[in-house]
Amino acid sequence: MTQQHEQSFRLVNQSLGQQPTLGPLPANLLAPSGIILVLAYFLTQILLHLGFAVFMVVSAWGISSWWIVVGEKTWKFTNKFVAVPDWKRGHVRYTRCLNHDDN
Repeated sequence: MTQQHEQSFRLVNQSLGQQPTLGPLPANLLAPSGIILVLAYFLTQILLHLGFAVFMVVSAWGISSWWIVVGEKTWKFTNKFVAVPDWKRGHVRYTRCLNHDDN
């Protein structure tokens, strides 16, 4: 009876319900981290001609700042910058959909 009881349970994937990560970085921070890396490279290497160590410090500072500000729930921070629809008040001349003859 114990064998039948053990076979009634199924193994479940333990990663279900967890947030995907790439090492210590959550997956939802990969795109912003890439953008920060490109901007840090452009700023330190191309514009200011500083060394690789400065590039690493600036990119680590930018990525860690973004991670601290945004946290695990990126949408809570980034949705604040979505443009809200602009409603205008206007007057339109009324036209009938169906024309009725007075005859």
